[in-house]
Amino acid sequence: INNKTKRGDDEVKALAYFIRTGDAGAIKASNDTDMNVTTAGDGGNAVPTGHFQNIIARRDESMLARQLGVTLIPGKGTTVNVPLDGEADGEFVSTGEGTAFDRDAPNIGQAAMTLGKYSKKIELSVELLEDEDSRLLDFLSNFVGRGMAKTHNDLLITEALANGTKTDDFSQTAIAAGDLEQMTFDDDLAAYLDDAGSVGWVMKPSTYASVISIASSNTRFYHANVTDTASPRPTLLGYPVYFSNKISAIGSGNKSVIFGNYSQMGYREAPGLTFLRDPYSKAGNGQVVLHYYFRTVYKVLQAEAIGYGQHATS
Repeated sequence: INNKTKRGDDEVKALAYFIRTGDAGAIKASNDTDMNVTTAGDGGNAVPTGHFQNIIARRDESMLARQLGVTLIPGKGTTVNVPLDGEADGEFVSTGEGTAFDRDAPNIGQAAMTLGKYSKKIELSVELLEDEDSRLLDFLSNFVGRGMAKTHNDLLITEALANGTKTDDFSQTAIAAGDLEQMTFDDDLAAYLDDAGSVGWVMKPSTYASVISIASSNTRFYHANVTDTASPRPTLLGYPVYFSNKISAIGSGNKSVIFGNYSQMGYREAPGLTFLRDPYSKAGNGQVVLHYYFRTVYKVLQAEAIGYGQHATS
């Protein structure tokens, strides 16, 4: 920049002026600045932006069926019929000498377990696949697995609430002291509490927080049962608590708590998760399609073994 000679003069004339006069004011740096990271042109553009080679995944709930001990039903074909004992009686009858024996037989019903298909597809451009540096395909495997687990949990909870048995009526906006005991010691459900590893509670974390806060003027009712000494898993009344956001929160008319023996629920899964990488069908758009699907079904096999609590509507 020449700030002493005439406007429009170039560096040569500025240098000549300096030689004639010894005045360095005619000579000035054309970019009078230090080099730094903050300003792009002064050095910032030379500093690369780092990129972490991973995608931070959400933490979602894991599949409940295996944790709860739901019974896996084998079989081939779209539908498998599961025989069920439908006889609530079965006692022997007092019989006198020479009197005909009482004739009795079980009442065998069946539950039809028909597979339903659940699917998703992901479309990716070839540019993304070639240029990404975030381990995208590893992330997608995680993404699909979490989605599959949440789908299973939704089906399990929907079936339990549709075909289990209501074992308690909660108030419209709360669960009170004694409500959970009514579920645990329901006259019919209590007969199913002998299967270790298959009995437990399912509720939202926020519902559990409300339950362990239940207190009177001098005691908190459930705080002593918050954790089992052998496991970090929360417990209530001696049984483990499993969390899912697929069940409703405390609220008018909602079914907010499930308790029971989940070995008395069955599920089928055939053939497990199927994955197809399709580079052809959308090749004209420069895309690769990832197809995922699985088939499954859940069914309550003994309704009295799975109980739920429902809030009043008014």
